[in-house]
Amino acid sequence: MEPVFQITIAGGGNLAHASIATIGHLNPRFKINLLSRRPEVWANEIKAYTAKSNWENRGDLVGRINKVSKHAKDVIPGSHIVLICSPAHTKNQILEEIRDHLDAGALIGSIFGQGAFDWQAQHALGGPEAIAKRNLTVFSLQYVPFICKAVTYGKDVNIIGPKKNLYLSSYPLERIHYVCNAISHCYFIPCIPIPGFLNLTLCPSNQIIHPGRVLGFFRNWDGKSTFEASKMPKLYEDLDDESAHEIQVLDDEIQLIKAALLRLFPNLDLPQVLPI
Repeated sequence: MEPVFQITIAGGGNLAHASIATIGHLNPRFKINLLSRRPEVWANEIKAYTAKSNWENRGDLVGRINKVSKHAKDVIPGSHIVLICSPAHTKNQILEEIRDHLDAGALIGSIFGQGAFDWQAQHALGGPEAIAKRNLTVFSLQYVPFICKAVTYGKDVNIIGPKKNLYLSSYPLERIHYVCNAISHCYFIPCIPIPGFLNLTLCPSNQIIHPGRVLGFFRNWDGKSTFEASKMPKLYEDLDDESAHEIQVLDDEIQLIKAALLRLFPNLDLPQVLPI
C-alpha cells in the first residue's frame, strides 16, 4: 500500500488558501491538515479559480482539508512537511507552538523567506544541536508560488500569477536537493536550489518595495485625512517617482551590505542578491 504523505499548512492567509487548493488538487492522495486560529470558518474543500492566469487550462483547482485545528497537537504529528503561510512577525510564535509536536525528519518551511527565517527557526526549535538531533530540516522559498487573493475566507481563492520556477534554500544546506524535490512535487513547479539563506534575507523584494511605496503615500500625511475610495492609488500600478526613489535607495543599501559581506567573507555565494 502506498504510504500517506501528510503536509500541514500553518496560517490562514491568501497563500494558505491557494496552497491547500493547489497541493490537494495536484496530489489527491496527500493528507492536508491546517493549523488556523479560526478553524470554524474553513470549509472541507478549498477551491482556487485560475481564469485569466497561465494556469487557466487547468481549470478550477480543488483541495480537500483532512483536519483543521487551532491546536498544533491536533494537526502537526505525522506531518512530513509543515509549511508556514503567515506574515513574518507571526512565524516565531508558530514555530514555538509546533516545536514539541514535530516528527523526527520533518521539513519545516516558510512559503517566503524574508525576515531571516532560518535564524527564527533555529531560535524557536532549540538551536542547531536540537535540530540536528531530531533530523529536522528548515527551508524557505525565495518568492511565493503565485499571486493570489481569497474570495470568501475559508472557502475559495483567485490564483492570478503562478510562477514558472520556485527558488529555495535549506538548513542544513546539504538537504537542499531533497527539499527542492519535495516542494516541486507539491506545487508541480520546478524548484531551483539557492546556496544559503542570506540570498533570501537580503533579497530586494517586499521588504523594500512595500516600505518605499508606503512612504511615497504618506510622506506628507497630516495624520488625519483619508483617501477617497474612488481615488485610492494602487500599490504597484500607480507607482510614482518619489516611491521609486525610496525603493532604489533601500536597494542601494542592500547592495552595499552585500559588497561588505563579500569583502569580509569572499567565499560567500550570494547570486540571488541582485539589484532591483
